[in-house]
Amino acid sequence: MRIAALIPAYQAAGHLGGVLERLAGLTPRLETLVVDDGSRDGTGEVARRAGVRVLTFPVNRGKGHALLEGFRALADFDGVVTLDADGQHPPECIPAFVAAAEGGADLVLGMRQLSGAMPVIRRLANGVASGWASWLAGQPVGDSQCGFRLYGRRLLERTPITPGRYEVESEVIVRAARLGFRIAQVPIPTVYGTEESQIRTARDVPRILSVLARLTLERVAPPAEMRRAARGGAAS
Repeated sequence: MRIAALIPAYQAAGHLGGVLERLAGLTPRLETLVVDDGSRDGTGEVARRAGVRVLTFPVNRGKGHALLEGFRALADFDGVVTLDADGQHPPECIPAFVAAAEGGADLVLGMRQLSGAMPVIRRLANGVASGWASWLAGQPVGDSQCGFRLYGRRLLERTPITPGRYEVESEVIVRAARLGFRIAQVPIPTVYGTEESQIRTARDVPRILSVLARLTLERVAPPAEMRRAARGGAAS
C-alpha cells in the first residue's frame, strides 16, 4: 500500500520537529503533509525546514477542516495515517496500522488505555463519547477521540465527513460503520508530556456530544449524502 502521513498542526512549533524527525526515521519513509491551521508560532516554518510538504490556513479553522484539506491533497494514496503534532502519537506505531489495513481494515483506530496517564476530565469525556459511538456504530470503539488513525482511500471517497473541529473524528467512525466499512483498532501508548492540548473542554466537548446526538437521529432519518453513499455512489 502507498501510505502518506498527515499532521494537522496548530501552535505546535515546540513539538512538531521531533515528530517529523521520528517519521523520517521510518522505513519505508512516508510522504508527509503538514496542514498548518493558522498557527502564529512558526509551526509552518518548522515543517518547511524539515523538508515536508506544507499547506497553510491564514486563520485557525479547526482540526476537521485541516484533515479534509489534507485528505484532498493526498487523494492519490491508498491510505492516509493521521497523527497529532504534539508528540502524543508515536510514529513508531505506524507499521501496526499499516498491517491492519493490509489485512483488510478500511479504518484503523489508535486506542489509548484510559488510565491515570490521561487527565481525569478527558478520560471521563472520552469514556462517554466512546460508549455512545460504540452503540451507534454497532461495534466496540475503545477510543473515539484518538486522532492517531489510518484512513483507507475507499472510505475517504465514500464517507460523508462534515467540516468542523474534533467532532469529525466521532462522525467518521459512526458513518463508516453504517456504510459497512471494516474498522480495526490498534493499542498505542498513552503519552502526555509538556505539550498543551488544543482541545477546549467548554467548546469541544459540547460539539462532540452534539454530533453524537445528530448521529443518533440519523439512525431513523439518514441525510441525503448518507443515502447516496449507501447506494454506492461517491460521497459529496
